[in-house]
Amino acid sequence: MKTILVATDLSERSDRAVRRALRLAAQFGADCHVLHIVDDSLPTDMAEPLRAEAELRLRRFVTHNQGDVDARVHVLIGDPPSVVPAEARALDADLVVVGLHRPRAILDRLRETTMERIVRLLNRPVLLVRDTADHDYGRALVPVSFSPACASALRAANTLAPQGEITVFHAVYLPFAGLTREHPGGPMDRELTREAKAVCEHWRDTEKLTGPEGRVSFTSGSLSEVFQRKLAEVQPDLVALGAHTRGPLAVYTLGSFAADLLRDPPTDLLLAHP
Repeated sequence: MKTILVATDLSERSDRAVRRALRLAAQFGADCHVLHIVDDSLPTDMAEPLRAEAELRLRRFVTHNQGDVDARVHVLIGDPPSVVPAEARALDADLVVVGLHRPRAILDRLRETTMERIVRLLNRPVLLVRDTADHDYGRALVPVSFSPACASALRAANTLAPQGEITVFHAVYLPFAGLTREHPGGPMDRELTREAKAVCEHWRDTEKLTGPEGRVSFTSGSLSEVFQRKLAEVQPDLVALGAHTRGPLAVYTLGSFAADLLRDPPTDLLLAHP
């Protein structure tokens, strides 16, 4: 990892993201670029003083926290969902780090959040920081559905937690269990698990996942149910997901599971594209 870009709105939520980005930059010997964007919907005579004040505040914060990291501050005027991906491409960032989304109860139900738009438009891993950055990542949880995006998420998790414990699982969903009275360990479950393992082996071979990073456990249940059980069992400090985009008419273009986690992550959340 050579270059990290972290976007901040100067809130306390974003302060944690900046500190995590600086910690990762120190860990990997990477350059760190700290970006703040002033909304371009403001009149120029208001936006420019805000830009100058934001740059001063951000430089002070970064100087106080950067240690030996090569950190550079960028304060631009523009539209955040457009500027962040553009800057990530211009810098060829290996990782983009962001803070928690500010919830808007009504609007979040009707349209994509700013965070979802940024993740969707980026073609590189995005780390959403929720927790304090006072430790390296020690335990990562990675749900997989055997897609290229899941393989990217697994590789990214191994990169960010090179000495950590990586738990990879696949949820084997039993359809119409209430009608069929199917249960974990029953005939349908065994057949679906057998099929999932065959798909997993093909996925491992195709994505060249060897060794510990390719070990997948199989648990019966819906993804959300199994995920909650794994959270309680593993107690991870990082969750990694493949970002699965959908059609333009979908409310949640990343998929409802990823969108829900983006809005209310249980811990730091890493999303990766194929």
